[in-house]
Amino acid sequence: MPDYTQILPILITMISVICIGGSSLLFLRSRDNRSRRILAGIMMTWGLFYVVRLIGMLMQNPDLNFTQIDVANVIVLISGNFYLIVLLLYPIEVIRPGWLSLKRTFLLLLPYLSVTMFYYIVLFFLGEKPLALHTMEQLMIHIGEFNVWYRLFMCFSIVVYLAFLFRLTWHYKKLYQQWCRNNYSNDENLNISWLRQYGIGVVLIGVAYFLVLFNGSTYTFIIHNITVQCFFCYTLYNGLFQDNPYSNDFFSDTMDEAEACRTAELKEEQLFQGNTCFIDIDSNECTFLNKLPFYQEEIAKWMVNKKPYLNPNFKLMDVTEILPLNRTYLSRVFNEGFGSSFSDVVRSYRIKEAEWMLLNRKDIPVGQVGELCGFSSPSVFNRTFVQSHDGLTPNRYRKQTEA
Repeated sequence: MPDYTQILPILITMISVICIGGSSLLFLRSRDNRSRRILAGIMMTWGLFYVVRLIGMLMQNPDLNFTQIDVANVIVLISGNFYLIVLLLYPIEVIRPGWLSLKRTFLLLLPYLSVTMFYYIVLFFLGEKPLALHTMEQLMIHIGEFNVWYRLFMCFSIVVYLAFLFRLTWHYKKLYQQWCRNNYSNDENLNISWLRQYGIGVVLIGVAYFLVLFNGSTYTFIIHNITVQCFFCYTLYNGLFQDNPYSNDFFSDTMDEAEACRTAELKEEQLFQGNTCFIDIDSNECTFLNKLPFYQEEIAKWMVNKKPYLNPNFKLMDVTEILPLNRTYLSRVFNEGFGSSFSDVVRSYRIKEAEWMLLNRKDIPVGQVGELCGFSSPSVFNRTFVQSHDGLTPNRYRKQTEA
């Protein structure tokens, strides 16, 4: 039989390198991207934990390597709960950038800290110390004692805690996606559908963690370490290329998008006061509705004559070049005037341009057509074209017209 205990130091070394190396890479690429810095901090926190474990293994110190633990070990329980909660800070920052201040982070951690402190306070008044449980049988024997059953309550509380943070994240997911459609023409690096896999990864780490907590065998440690390693490799890849449609401090005052929008619009108006006079239509809704056909016509002319949509980074606020309106009213011009979101309208112009180019510029390879028409990548162009042509690919569209 192979000695699986020899695998653990290798896995822990790999995780340490992935977390600390990945954290350094994220810091170098963070620039003004706050979510990358938070992810870098999370990976560094996990990496340092595994470095401590590795040192404990080299020094053969069981108190540091955490490879020989009791059932429901209190230190492992408390530290494991903390590290699971930390993982949920990143998706919150992605969907609500700027909201996660130090004060709010402390408030999110406060229930966990309170539950943990209560355990030690009660033990102090009972004159007890955390009871060492070497087997599941011992756990069942002492299950009626506060020293033991409260640990199970702590396990249950972390499940509820994670469920709450998941709910908070997914509650704002649709609003995030709508914001992207209303403000950006390309959302390839803004897409957060991968956060679903991130959440599944956190759940798998949690399951592996509970296996370690109540089993503690070499096999469960290996499962846990492999799960963590795969999770951070996947997260690092996506985190490096994840952009954010909001500014870093967009939700610094509130999580509510409407209130955050009003604050952002005030900043935008102040920013443009020196060179562009924003039309004040807040006081008269009828003014906007009466001018809506004019606004729509101006944008349509601009799209045809200047073709700004050929720029893959074209975004809603670029329209202020011809219409000095704030973000909310620009978005309404597209949603109410054109009957579609900004991204849908831009996509339709790009598809029409691609159709013309496929038919009239046959010297241009199909793979380059999408890039010239403003699509972020050939794969995005191909997928969008197929969706809008009932499964017909750009290549088949060109050949069909030739026939």
